[in-house]
Parts: sequence; structure tokens; C-alpha cells
Amino acid sequence: MKRSKILEERRKHVNPETKECVSLSFQIVDRIYEILVARGLRQKDLAIMLGKSEAEISKWMRGTHNFTIDTVASIEEALQAKVLQVCHETATV
Repeated sequence: MKRSKILEERRKHVNPETKECVSLSFQIVDRIYEILVARGLRQKDLAIMLGKSEAEISKWMRGTHNFTIDTVASIEEALQAKVLQVCHETATV
């Protein structure tokens, strides 16, 4: 795919924190998509399960939505599958 020089230049100036947030959002979307495909479901089906419009789910699936914990929990419950996995390490002080 041909990349826009203007966008690539702007991308260089995005702070690392923003890049990480966008990356995490895309990972969430990728996981939701994987679950939908594995179950033979569409975005429309997820919208029905969540009582949302197809347009709202479509916006979420673009990867730029700022998912709340409540939203992720609702998606996990509707799909009966984990979207996020939290890992924790025992800190040594």
C-alpha cells in the first residue's frame, strides 16, 4: 500500500503514549474480530447482542474507539469470551 508522505511525517510527531493507546485499541478490535469470525458472527450480530446500533459497532471496529472497562466487560459477556487478559507480576520492593 502506498503511504502518504504527509501522514508519515505527522506520524513521526505523535507522542509514544498516544501511539501505545492506538496500538492497544487495535489489539482489542483484532481480538473482537477473531472471536466474531470463530463464531461465524458479524458486527451486526454483536450490535444486536449489545443493544447497540450497527453504526456504533462499526465505529468501534475502526480501531480508534477509546474502550472503557465497562464496554469491554459487556463485549466479553455478550460473546462469552475473553477480549482482554490482565497480567500482573509480584513487585519486589
